[in-house]
Amino acid sequence: MQLADCSMDHKEIMLQIVSTRDWGGMNKMLGSLSNMEFRRMERVMREEVLSELDNNAFWEALLHIIIYKRTAFISCVVAIEHLADAETLRFNGKNVEQLYAYLKETHPQSIVKLCNMMIPHLRTEKQMREMFKAFHIDNDITRLSILLKVDSPSSYYMIFKTLKLIEDKTVARKCCMAIIKRHNDMAFNMVSFTKVYFGLEDLPARFSLNVEQYELSHIDRDFDAFMNILNGKRPKI
Repeated sequence: MQLADCSMDHKEIMLQIVSTRDWGGMNKMLGSLSNMEFRRMERVMREEVLSELDNNAFWEALLHIIIYKRTAFISCVVAIEHLADAETLRFNGKNVEQLYAYLKETHPQSIVKLCNMMIPHLRTEKQMREMFKAFHIDNDITRLSILLKVDSPSSYYMIFKTLKLIEDKTVARKCCMAIIKRHNDMAFNMVSFTKVYFGLEDLPARFSLNVEQYELSHIDRDFDAFMNILNGKRPKI
């Protein structure tokens, strides 16, 4: 399919390709584009095409454009946002498995890069957990480095739970130092009870949230209990 032979614009062409799953035709079409046309197609895929697809079509299209040219299209994963917002995002399909396998085989360093791009657009702890599982991010330190990209209640909840698992004061202090730099109430509250929970000393900030020892056992009872304290409220006991 040549752009010069078609009256459709870039978006219509790619939506037709996705609907017919004509990935061979897509490769030929992309290979025929000028540099300027190709750059436009990158933007169209990221901002207009993938953002209209359902979960299965999204992952299949993303898989094939990344296989075609990873460096150009890996950032298109940010179009995941509409699925996350609608809570229709799933990471358990064969196209996700194939995307992980492809990156592991050809560009393993891009797996963490992909997750770093995705996580700001995820909305729930479940979505984050499923992302880590699908892309085999099993190392706790790597998980923390990805979670720290996001200033959100869900990421803070997962950070706290991960810190509890590894029980390392040095790691907990490093996380707190990164969070303090955000200079907002939620960040300061997160550091405040993390400091008390792990017995951290000499953190360079003053905190208005005072957490009693008896309240610490309720912090990660569930997400709602965690959110109460994160918002500076007393836990419901």
